[in-house]
Amino acid sequence: MKTLKMLLLVLIPAGAAGYTFRNRLVSFIASVPVLRKYAVRTAMRIPFVRNKFMSQLFRS
Repeated sequence: MKTLKMLLLVLIPAGAAGYTFRNRLVSFIASVPVLRKYAVRTAMRIPFVRNKFMSQLFRS
């Protein structure tokens, strides 16, 4: 129970900071090739994202 409280105590502020600085985070990830590659691979594993991307890529 104590570890759950500590985890929440860390995750909630980290999530709030990530949401507040989301544009800077995305810009940073897009500027570093290794992080960009990892982010694209991770996003393409999500079926909804993959289907949306592929449908827009191959439409005529």
